[in-house]
Amino acid sequence: MNKIYLIICLCSFLLSQDRSVIFNTGAPSDLTQGHTVSSNQSIANRLNISNNYVLEAMVFYMTMQSTEANVIVSIREDNNGVPGELVSDLSSWEYALDPINITGYNLIVTTDLCIYLESESTYWLRIDAADTETEATWLYSDLAFFTYASSNNQTEWSVALGNAGAGIIWAEQIYELPYSLGDVNFDFVVNVVDIVAIVSHIMGSNPLSTEALSYADLTSDGDINVVDIVQLVSDILQEQDQNPDFIVEDINPASEYYSQNIGPSFFDGQVSCYYFGKQG
Repeated sequence: MNKIYLIICLCSFLLSQDRSVIFNTGAPSDLTQGHTVSSNQSIANRLNISNNYVLEAMVFYMTMQSTEANVIVSIREDNNGVPGELVSDLSSWEYALDPINITGYNLIVTTDLCIYLESESTYWLRIDAADTETEATWLYSDLAFFTYASSNNQTEWSVALGNAGAGIIWAEQIYELPYSLGDVNFDFVVNVVDIVAIVSHIMGSNPLSTEALSYADLTSDGDINVVDIVQLVSDILQEQDQNPDFIVEDINPASEYYSQNIGPSFFDGQVSCYYFGKQG
């Protein structure tokens, strides 16, 4: 059998293939109006996350009023409705604005950093001046329904609804392979190790965790007993399809399958090893 190794790239141990715009104010139409960013003024945009993501890239529209302008761009956790601590040690970037950039478009790519944003969480995109000489303008978004915060001392924040700093944030949704019934040690394989763990639980020598209990109850009767062991043994003895099946878009421009929806079943009978991941 010919071996075909699909390498789209990997960012973490989890598979993630759904790249999305998670925040977008749109590009500004007025390149003269915006929030001042200086040693006396910091600005932050609030963003709400609905799924688990890995940060991909950020665009922010800024122009400079000083001869040179250096800013610190960061992704922050929410602290009681205002910007808090850094999401990670990697979620802060010092960025030098270009004096000949008349569009205000500035891009930071984060694909090599694996910065995780958790589902149902609030974060802040914050911009500070990196030095006392910097004065810049974070251009206004055209729409006035975004939540933003401003601070004169970087500790006390005033929150308002209106024209936030214009910008876009891209991220990639994390795909987590679901566990199977009987997989009480959560290693994505149902085997004799799980049987031993359930038997130990029934005997009282090593109780299962609360999360594992729902995977041990194969009969869904609310009890963990020998009937579940019998069912698990039967499931293991049955022929299993060891390859998970899913369909994702190939986002690697160098791939012959670029922009196509592919997955294990797409290469059925041709592949002896699958490696799905992300470039970066």
